[in-house]
Amino acid sequence: MDQRSSQTVFDNGTVFNRAGSRPAEEAEVEMAAKREGIATNDANSGPPHAGPPIAPPPWQRLPDRRGRRRREPISREAIVTAAIQLLDREGLAALSMRRLAEELGTGAASLYWHVGSKDGLLDLVFDELIGEEQIPDPDPPRWREQLKDIARAQRRVSLRHPYLVRISIGRIPMGPNALRFSERVLAILRAGGLPPRLAVQGYLLLIATVNGFTVDETGVEDSGAEDSGGSALALPADPASRQEVADMARDYIASLPVEQFPNMVGLAGEFAFSDADERFEMLIDIFVDGLARRAAVSG
Repeated sequence: MDQRSSQTVFDNGTVFNRAGSRPAEEAEVEMAAKREGIATNDANSGPPHAGPPIAPPPWQRLPDRRGRRRREPISREAIVTAAIQLLDREGLAALSMRRLAEELGTGAASLYWHVGSKDGLLDLVFDELIGEEQIPDPDPPRWREQLKDIARAQRRVSLRHPYLVRISIGRIPMGPNALRFSERVLAILRAGGLPPRLAVQGYLLLIATVNGFTVDETGVEDSGAEDSGGSALALPADPASRQEVADMARDYIASLPVEQFPNMVGLAGEFAFSDADERFEMLIDIFVDGLARRAAVSG
Protein backbone atom coordinates (compact mmCIF):
# COMPACT_ATOMS: atom_id res chain seq x y z
CA MET A 1 0.00 0.00 0.00
CA ASP A 2 1.26 3.42 -0.96
CA GLN A 3 1.76 5.42 2.23
CA ARG A 4 2.80 8.70 0.53
CA SER A 5 -0.40 10.53 1.34
CA SER A 6 0.93 14.00 0.47
CA GLN A 7 2.51 13.13 -2.85
CA THR A 8 1.57 11.91 -6.28
CA VAL A 9 4.10 9.72 -8.04
CA PHE A 10 4.10 9.76 -11.81
CA ASP A 11 5.18 6.70 -13.80
CA ASN A 12 8.44 8.39 -14.73
CA GLY A 13 9.35 8.64 -11.05
CA THR A 14 8.79 12.39 -10.66
CA VAL A 15 7.25 13.28 -7.31
CA PHE A 16 4.90 16.25 -7.06
CA ASN A 17 4.35 17.81 -3.65
CA ARG A 18 0.76 18.92 -3.05
CA ALA A 19 1.61 21.71 -0.61
CA GLY A 20 3.86 24.72 -1.04
CA SER A 21 5.36 26.01 -4.28
CA ARG A 22 5.01 23.98 -7.44
CA PRO A 23 8.17 22.41 -8.85
CA ALA A 24 9.11 23.14 -12.44
CA GLU A 25 8.12 19.61 -13.42
CA GLU A 26 4.53 20.18 -12.32
CA ALA A 27 4.31 23.37 -14.31
CA GLU A 28 5.67 21.53 -17.34
CA VAL A 29 3.03 18.81 -17.03
CA GLU A 30 0.31 21.42 -16.60
CA MET A 31 1.47 23.19 -19.75
CA ALA A 32 1.53 19.86 -21.60
CA ALA A 33 -1.97 19.11 -20.39
CA LYS A 34 -3.21 22.50 -21.58
CA ARG A 35 -1.62 21.88 -24.96
CA GLU A 36 -3.74 18.72 -25.12
CA GLY A 37 -6.80 20.94 -24.70
CA ILE A 38 -7.59 20.06 -21.08
CA ALA A 39 -7.61 21.85 -17.79
CA THR A 40 -7.91 20.82 -14.19
CA ASN A 41 -10.21 18.28 -12.65
CA ASP A 42 -11.70 18.28 -9.18
CA ALA A 43 -10.64 15.49 -6.84
CA ASN A 44 -14.28 14.60 -6.25
CA SER A 45 -15.28 14.57 -9.93
CA GLY A 46 -17.06 11.59 -11.41
CA PRO A 47 -20.61 10.29 -11.41
CA PRO A 48 -22.89 12.09 -8.95
CA HIS A 49 -23.93 10.36 -5.73
CA ALA A 50 -26.40 11.31 -3.04
CA GLY A 51 -24.97 12.94 0.04
CA PRO A 52 -21.93 15.13 0.68
CA PRO A 53 -18.56 14.42 -1.00
CA ILE A 54 -16.50 11.67 0.61
CA ALA A 55 -12.97 12.64 1.58
CA PRO A 56 -10.34 10.36 -0.03
CA PRO A 57 -8.22 8.09 2.19
CA PRO A 58 -4.77 9.38 3.15
CA TRP A 59 -2.98 7.10 0.66
CA GLN A 60 -5.06 8.32 -2.30
CA ARG A 61 -2.98 8.18 -5.47
CA LEU A 62 -4.96 10.82 -7.38
CA PRO A 63 -3.58 14.32 -8.03
CA ASP A 64 -5.06 17.28 -6.19
CA ARG A 65 -6.52 19.78 -8.67
CA ARG A 66 -8.86 21.72 -6.39
CA GLY A 67 -9.56 25.40 -6.82
CA ARG A 68 -8.71 25.67 -10.51
CA ARG A 69 -11.09 26.28 -13.40
CA ARG A 70 -11.68 23.34 -15.72
CA ARG A 71 -12.65 23.41 -19.36
CA GLU A 72 -11.51 19.99 -20.52
CA PRO A 73 -13.05 17.92 -23.31
CA ILE A 74 -12.01 14.79 -21.41
CA SER A 75 -12.95 13.83 -17.88
CA ARG A 76 -11.77 11.39 -15.25
CA GLU A 77 -15.01 9.47 -15.73
CA ALA A 78 -14.38 9.15 -19.48
CA ILE A 79 -10.84 7.89 -18.83
CA VAL A 80 -12.08 5.23 -16.40
CA THR A 81 -14.81 4.12 -18.81
CA ALA A 82 -12.31 3.80 -21.66
CA ALA A 83 -9.90 1.89 -19.43
CA ILE A 84 -12.59 -0.62 -18.46
CA GLN A 85 -13.57 -1.10 -22.09
CA LEU A 86 -9.95 -1.74 -23.03
CA LEU A 87 -9.45 -4.14 -20.13
CA ASP A 88 -12.65 -6.03 -20.93
CA ARG A 89 -11.63 -6.32 -24.56
CA GLU A 90 -7.92 -7.14 -24.31
CA GLY A 91 -7.02 -7.86 -20.70
CA LEU A 92 -4.74 -6.35 -18.09
CA ALA A 93 -1.54 -6.77 -20.10
CA ALA A 94 -2.87 -4.44 -22.80
CA LEU A 95 -3.40 -1.47 -20.49
CA SER A 96 -0.80 1.29 -20.57
CA MET A 97 -1.20 5.03 -20.28
CA ARG A 98 0.07 5.49 -23.83
CA ARG A 99 -2.32 2.91 -25.25
CA LEU A 100 -5.27 4.37 -23.35
CA ALA A 101 -4.39 7.86 -24.57
CA GLU A 102 -4.47 6.55 -28.13
CA GLU A 103 -7.88 5.03 -27.49
CA LEU A 104 -9.14 8.42 -26.32
CA GLY A 105 -7.43 10.37 -29.09
CA THR A 106 -5.35 12.45 -26.70
CA GLY A 107 -1.88 12.52 -25.16
CA ALA A 108 -0.59 10.70 -22.11
CA ALA A 109 -0.04 14.02 -20.30
CA SER A 110 -3.78 14.58 -20.15
CA LEU A 111 -4.31 11.19 -18.50
CA TYR A 112 -1.62 11.86 -15.92
CA TRP A 113 -3.26 15.19 -15.19
CA HIS A 114 -6.55 13.53 -14.29
CA VAL A 115 -5.50 10.27 -12.63
CA GLY A 116 -1.89 10.85 -11.57
CA SER A 117 -0.48 7.47 -12.58
CA LYS A 118 -1.44 4.05 -13.89
CA ASP A 119 -1.78 2.88 -10.30
CA GLY A 120 -4.16 5.74 -9.59
CA LEU A 121 -6.16 4.78 -12.68
CA LEU A 122 -6.45 1.19 -11.47
CA ASP A 123 -7.72 2.46 -8.11
CA LEU A 124 -10.50 4.26 -9.98
CA VAL A 125 -11.26 1.24 -12.19
CA PHE A 126 -11.44 -1.00 -9.10
CA ASP A 127 -13.87 1.31 -7.36
CA GLU A 128 -16.01 1.75 -10.47
CA LEU A 129 -16.42 -2.02 -10.85
CA ILE A 130 -17.30 -2.42 -7.18
CA GLY A 131 -20.14 0.01 -7.89
CA GLU A 132 -21.72 -2.45 -10.33
CA GLU A 133 -22.99 -4.54 -7.43
CA GLN A 134 -26.12 -3.21 -5.74
CA ILE A 135 -26.66 -4.14 -2.09
CA PRO A 136 -30.26 -4.35 -0.79
CA ASP A 137 -31.59 -2.89 2.42
CA PRO A 138 -31.22 -5.19 5.44
CA ASP A 139 -33.91 -7.84 5.89
CA PRO A 140 -32.99 -9.41 9.25
CA PRO A 141 -34.88 -12.72 8.85
CA ARG A 142 -33.21 -13.20 5.45
CA TRP A 143 -29.67 -12.06 6.28
CA ARG A 144 -28.14 -15.43 5.36
CA GLU A 145 -29.75 -15.50 1.92
CA GLN A 146 -28.88 -11.82 1.41
CA LEU A 147 -25.23 -12.59 2.14
CA LYS A 148 -25.29 -15.46 -0.36
CA ASP A 149 -26.84 -13.15 -2.97
CA ILE A 150 -24.02 -10.66 -2.37
CA ALA A 151 -21.45 -13.42 -2.90
CA ARG A 152 -23.17 -14.52 -6.12
CA ALA A 153 -23.25 -10.94 -7.38
CA GLN A 154 -19.56 -10.45 -6.55
CA ARG A 155 -18.72 -13.57 -8.52
CA ARG A 156 -20.76 -12.36 -11.51
CA VAL A 157 -18.88 -9.05 -11.56
CA SER A 158 -15.53 -10.87 -11.39
CA LEU A 159 -16.49 -13.18 -14.25
CA ARG A 160 -17.70 -10.22 -16.30
CA HIS A 161 -14.36 -8.46 -15.72
CA PRO A 162 -11.78 -11.30 -15.40
CA TYR A 163 -8.94 -8.93 -14.43
CA LEU A 164 -10.81 -7.59 -11.38
CA VAL A 165 -9.42 -10.01 -8.81
CA ARG A 166 -5.90 -9.41 -10.11
CA ILE A 167 -6.06 -5.63 -9.74
CA SER A 168 -7.61 -5.98 -6.28
CA ILE A 169 -4.44 -7.63 -4.93
CA GLY A 170 -2.61 -5.23 -2.64
CA ARG A 171 -5.32 -2.55 -2.82
CA ILE A 172 -7.42 -1.45 0.13
CA PRO A 173 -10.86 -0.65 -1.35
CA MET A 174 -11.65 2.76 0.11
CA GLY A 175 -13.17 4.59 -2.85
CA PRO A 176 -16.72 6.00 -2.64
CA ASN A 177 -18.35 2.89 -4.14
CA ALA A 178 -16.30 0.56 -1.94
CA LEU A 179 -17.25 2.49 1.19
CA ARG A 180 -20.95 2.37 0.30
CA PHE A 181 -20.67 -1.33 -0.49
CA SER A 182 -19.00 -2.06 2.87
CA GLU A 183 -21.51 0.04 4.78
CA ARG A 184 -24.50 -1.79 3.29
CA VAL A 185 -23.06 -5.29 3.71
CA LEU A 186 -22.17 -4.54 7.33
CA ALA A 187 -25.71 -3.22 7.87
CA ILE A 188 -27.08 -6.61 6.75
CA LEU A 189 -24.72 -8.52 9.04
CA ARG A 190 -25.43 -6.32 12.05
CA ALA A 191 -29.18 -6.54 11.42
CA GLY A 192 -28.74 -10.32 11.37
CA GLY A 193 -27.41 -10.20 14.92
CA LEU A 194 -23.68 -10.64 14.31
CA PRO A 195 -21.49 -8.99 16.96
CA PRO A 196 -19.05 -6.27 15.83
CA ARG A 197 -15.88 -8.32 15.33
CA LEU A 198 -17.67 -11.23 13.66
CA ALA A 199 -19.54 -8.84 11.36
CA VAL A 200 -16.36 -7.12 10.14
CA GLN A 201 -14.22 -10.24 9.89
CA GLY A 202 -17.05 -12.24 8.34
CA TYR A 203 -17.49 -9.56 5.69
CA LEU A 204 -13.76 -9.42 4.87
CA LEU A 205 -13.48 -13.21 4.77
CA LEU A 206 -16.48 -13.43 2.44
CA ILE A 207 -14.73 -11.12 -0.05
CA ALA A 208 -11.50 -13.14 0.24
CA THR A 209 -13.38 -16.41 -0.20
CA VAL A 210 -15.16 -15.30 -3.37
CA ASN A 211 -11.96 -13.80 -4.78
CA GLY A 212 -10.09 -17.03 -4.16
CA PHE A 213 -12.77 -19.04 -5.93
CA THR A 214 -12.93 -16.76 -8.96
CA VAL A 215 -9.15 -16.73 -9.40
CA ASP A 216 -9.48 -20.35 -10.53
CA GLU A 217 -12.28 -19.40 -12.91
CA THR A 218 -10.72 -16.30 -14.45
CA GLY A 219 -7.00 -17.14 -14.30
CA VAL A 220 -4.21 -14.78 -13.31
CA GLU A 221 -2.21 -13.01 -16.00
CA ASP A 222 1.58 -12.98 -15.77
CA SER A 223 1.41 -15.93 -13.39
CA GLY A 224 4.33 -17.70 -15.04
CA ALA A 225 2.15 -20.44 -16.52
CA GLU A 226 3.53 -19.69 -19.97
CA ASP A 227 7.00 -20.62 -18.75
CA SER A 228 5.91 -23.93 -17.30
CA GLY A 229 6.73 -25.85 -20.47
CA GLY A 230 3.23 -27.32 -20.57
CA SER A 231 3.59 -29.03 -17.18
CA ALA A 232 0.68 -27.15 -15.60
CA LEU A 233 -2.88 -28.45 -16.04
CA ALA A 234 -4.71 -25.18 -16.65
CA LEU A 235 -8.46 -24.80 -16.16
CA PRO A 236 -10.18 -23.46 -19.30
CA ALA A 237 -13.17 -21.15 -19.10
CA ASP A 238 -15.79 -23.01 -21.15
CA PRO A 239 -17.67 -25.87 -19.39
CA ALA A 240 -16.96 -28.57 -22.00
CA SER A 241 -13.20 -27.99 -21.95
CA ARG A 242 -13.25 -27.70 -18.16
CA GLN A 243 -14.94 -31.09 -17.94
CA GLU A 244 -12.34 -32.56 -20.27
CA VAL A 245 -9.56 -31.32 -18.00
CA ALA A 246 -11.39 -32.68 -14.93
CA ASP A 247 -11.70 -36.08 -16.61
CA MET A 248 -7.97 -36.05 -17.34
CA ALA A 249 -7.26 -35.34 -13.67
CA ARG A 250 -9.63 -38.14 -12.60
CA ASP A 251 -8.02 -40.68 -14.91
CA TYR A 252 -4.53 -39.77 -13.77
CA ILE A 253 -5.46 -39.99 -10.09
CA ALA A 254 -7.15 -43.36 -10.67
CA SER A 255 -3.90 -44.65 -12.19
CA LEU A 256 -1.79 -43.86 -9.11
CA PRO A 257 -0.40 -46.74 -7.03
CA VAL A 258 -3.26 -47.65 -4.71
CA GLU A 259 -0.91 -48.78 -1.94
CA GLN A 260 0.57 -45.28 -1.76
CA PHE A 261 -2.58 -43.26 -2.42
CA PRO A 262 -5.56 -45.34 -1.22
CA ASN A 263 -7.80 -42.33 -0.55
CA MET A 264 -6.93 -40.50 -3.74
CA VAL A 265 -7.55 -43.58 -5.88
CA GLY A 266 -10.72 -44.50 -4.00
CA LEU A 267 -12.16 -40.99 -4.52
CA ALA A 268 -10.81 -40.43 -8.04
CA GLY A 269 -14.29 -40.16 -9.55
CA GLU A 270 -15.06 -37.09 -7.40
CA PHE A 271 -12.23 -35.18 -9.07
CA ALA A 272 -14.22 -35.21 -12.32
CA PHE A 273 -16.83 -32.94 -10.70
CA SER A 274 -16.39 -29.67 -12.60
CA ASP A 275 -19.68 -27.78 -12.23
CA ALA A 276 -18.35 -24.42 -11.03
CA ASP A 277 -21.81 -23.06 -10.17
CA GLU A 278 -22.62 -26.02 -7.94
CA ARG A 279 -19.21 -25.86 -6.28
CA PHE A 280 -19.71 -22.15 -5.59
CA GLU A 281 -23.13 -22.78 -4.01
CA MET A 282 -21.54 -25.40 -1.78
CA LEU A 283 -18.82 -22.94 -0.79
CA ILE A 284 -21.16 -20.12 0.22
CA ASP A 285 -23.50 -22.55 2.02
CA ILE A 286 -20.60 -23.78 4.13
CA PHE A 287 -19.34 -20.24 4.74
CA VAL A 288 -22.68 -18.66 5.68
CA ASP A 289 -23.85 -21.62 7.78
CA GLY A 290 -20.58 -21.53 9.71
CA LEU A 291 -20.91 -17.78 10.21
CA ALA A 292 -24.46 -18.24 11.51
CA ARG A 293 -23.39 -20.92 13.99
CA ARG A 294 -20.60 -18.73 15.29
CA ALA A 295 -23.02 -15.80 15.61
CA ALA A 296 -25.42 -17.98 17.62
CA VAL A 297 -22.63 -18.96 20.00
CA SER A 298 -21.50 -15.35 20.36
CA GLY A 299 -25.04 -14.25 21.09
